[in-house]
Amino acid sequence: MPPGLAYLKPAIKKLTDAGDIERTILVEGAAGVSPRSFGGRNLVTALLRHRHSDGSIDGLVNRTAFGILALKVAHASLGKSPAWLASQANRDGGFNFAGRGGASGSDDTASAIEGLVAAGRRTSRTVKNAAAFLVRTQGSDGGYALTKGAPSNAQSTPFAIQGLLAAGRDPRKVVRGGRSPLGYLRSLTAPNGSVRYSRTSAQTPVWVTA
Repeated sequence: MPPGLAYLKPAIKKLTDAGDIERTILVEGAAGVSPRSFGGRNLVTALLRHRHSDGSIDGLVNRTAFGILALKVAHASLGKSPAWLASQANRDGGFNFAGRGGASGSDDTASAIEGLVAAGRRTSRTVKNAAAFLVRTQGSDGGYALTKGAPSNAQSTPFAIQGLLAAGRDPRKVVRGGRSPLGYLRSLTAPNGSVRYSRTSAQTPVWVTA
C-alpha cells in the first residue's frame, strides 16, 4: 500500500467535515481504491448526508463544487448539485465561498468552474462568464489573488489555472503585465525547487509547492 494511503486509512472513520470527506474521496479515486469501502467506511454515503434537498453540500458553493468532483469520481448521482451551484453565480460571473451575493474570489470561481464542467456544463453561459471573470481579475504581475486587488499568491494562481483549463481557456494566453499565470508561478520558484507563496512570503513551502 502506498505510504499516503497507509497514512489516510486509520483516519477515514473519523472524518465528519464535508470538505475533508470530499478531498479524501478524490485521493482514493486517484489512488485507484474504492471510496465506498477503503478503510472500512463508505465515504460516498457520508458525503451524501451533507447534501441538502436543494442539491447543495452544506449550503456552500465551495463544498458543492468539490462535492460534485468527488461524486463524479465515485460514479455517484450528482442530483440537483450542478443546478444549485450554477444558480450561485454572481452578476460579475464569479463565485463566493458561501454563495451568491458575497464577494467573488478566484479560488472559488475556479473550483465552481471545475465542478460545473465535471457535471457536463462546460459550454454553459455560467462557465463562460466565470472564465471571463478570471481573465478580468488577473493581477498586473500575471498571478491571481484570493480576492480582487490583493497581492497575487501561488495558491490562488494554480486554482485559476485549473479553472481556465477546465473552461477550455489556454492559461498561457491569459497575459497581464507581459506574464501569464504560469509565468508568475515560475517566477516564484526558488533555487531549491520550492515555490514561494508570494513575493514577500515563503510560508508553508511543502503545501504551496504541491
